[in-house]
Amino acid sequence: MTKALLVDDEENNLSNLEFILTHDCSDIAVVGKCLNASEARNFLQSNLVDVIFLDINMPDESGFELLQSLSGYNFKVIFVTAHNEYSLQAIKASALDYVLKPVSIEDIQQAVGKLKEVMKSVQAADLSQQLLKNFLALSNHHELPQRIALPQLGGVTYLDVNEIVSLQADGNYTIIHKQNMQKMVITKTLKDFEEILDDGQFVRIHKSYIVNLQQVKEYSTLDGGIAKMVDGNTWSISRRQLDSFLSKMNHSSLSFKKEH
Repeated sequence: MTKALLVDDEENNLSNLEFILTHDCSDIAVVGKCLNASEARNFLQSNLVDVIFLDINMPDESGFELLQSLSGYNFKVIFVTAHNEYSLQAIKASALDYVLKPVSIEDIQQAVGKLKEVMKSVQAADLSQQLLKNFLALSNHHELPQRIALPQLGGVTYLDVNEIVSLQADGNYTIIHKQNMQKMVITKTLKDFEEILDDGQFVRIHKSYIVNLQQVKEYSTLDGGIAKMVDGNTWSISRRQLDSFLSKMNHSSLSFKKEH
């Protein structure tokens, strides 16, 4: 049985989450409920848990600050939040689960399913723990991670996001085009990457392409719009995405003032 601690500053949120976990999820037991970080810290001093469902925004001490105050813990964390000022992209990039408030049965069941998969694998659990620590360090500076963990057969490859020139959809796979003209094929969809990459730097220009704005060499109006990348690839820009692409390119580039 998986032991869960719930931490949220609103009692109705705790009750709702406990009800879903108890009645709609299997093999998980709520062993504690805390209204703030201080209560949670005291509870953890004398109780072992497998997972914490942790609110981010709480008075006096946030969920992030609670985790940073602990040392040597080996429980998993599922963030629960109604706010987006702490980037959900960063949470997802760190391979952490999160649930948006108001929580739904489906979201909780999905998070619990992911939790069970991680707990089955020692390697996955260790990776999850390290990524959590990396994310907490980054959260102090409110920055997105500059590396992305890419699942590969037999392990994980860590890639600096700035090395990515573009991403190309290939069914349920994604082809990553790198600066050095090399390619990587990852068993994630383009939508998965769109959700975790910084949308200020990586822009979806077509159902099949995401480009790194810093790696765009030229924009051409031919055929409705083409992005020419530094590695020589040229990608079509859909009409729906053209205005967004041009707006973000202009925002990220120096431009001459128009002459009157």
